[in-house]
Amino acid sequence: MEKKKHISDDAWEAIAKQLYGQENVGGGSPATGSWDADQFAEISETAAQIDQYFNLKKFDAEVAYQQVRPRLETTRPMRQISWFNQPVLKIAALVVFALLLASVGFYMGNHSWENLRTAGVIVDDYGISRIELADGSVVTLNRDSKINYPEKFSASAREVEIEGEAFFEVQPDPTRPFVIHAREATIKVLGTSFNVNAYPQNNEIEVVVASGKVQVSKTKAATNQQNDLILDPGDKGVFATKSNELRKSKNDNPNYLAWKTRDLIFDKTSLKEVLEQLNKVYRAQVRTADPELDQLLLTARFENRPLDFILEVIALTHNLEMTNENGQYVLKK
Repeated sequence: MEKKKHISDDAWEAIAKQLYGQENVGGGSPATGSWDADQFAEISETAAQIDQYFNLKKFDAEVAYQQVRPRLETTRPMRQISWFNQPVLKIAALVVFALLLASVGFYMGNHSWENLRTAGVIVDDYGISRIELADGSVVTLNRDSKINYPEKFSASAREVEIEGEAFFEVQPDPTRPFVIHAREATIKVLGTSFNVNAYPQNNEIEVVVASGKVQVSKTKAATNQQNDLILDPGDKGVFATKSNELRKSKNDNPNYLAWKTRDLIFDKTSLKEVLEQLNKVYRAQVRTADPELDQLLLTARFENRPLDFILEVIALTHNLEMTNENGQYVLKK
């Protein structure tokens, strides 16, 4: 085998410059000295093939884009729209923005309280919630009731808003009156306990005072009408929303707080009234099968007893039969 001839660094440099179109430094031929024309031609051909291979391997971005472009156009058919160049959309955006500002202004101006927080709310087995407010006052909510209150009361007043029924035990604070907004009525106290019934489906807002003194006022005062009441313990104030009238009387319902205590007192009470009270307190469906049974009288006291127990006592007292038909209790002969 023929021995490979040694190639000096100067010879390699001269060959490379000639292959890539550069003049040889010093003006000499790359074959000068140790190289002949045949060897140089062979090396030149080999170098040209290698150079062509690597040129073909180079990434052509323009070619690649042209290949991918049809797929991009089919998967992204939507064109960009300059929203605020469209007159109708400009007007709609301005209207929405104006309504948003008005809503925020109304809320800030009329509601300094925040929405009910579930933290700190205790719900018992009957679905009744107990909430302790920032000043130490306690509110017990009946089912299907809501309250809005602030995390911290202001320095001048304590304000809350309710919908439904609630019993308030307000901590005394002569410097900061406690104000309750209940639909069309406003209740103002300094320190007392009382019950408020203001369900939206009712035509009356009822306040019964257990202790202390309570002022009930219309949210919108009217001329030539009584616009507020002062209630003492045992008093009941009623605001009739349809007639816009305030009425004051003595509370004659011993069971006005039974939804909270589950203590029920009946003194020669008709069975019709008894069942109405049970349906309200226990959120049940109890009825008689015969209207004549509604006139039966009941005298009894139940202290936090379950509904089934009370109905069994009524059935035994009047020799009736009690059935449960699809969740509805029926008393019959």
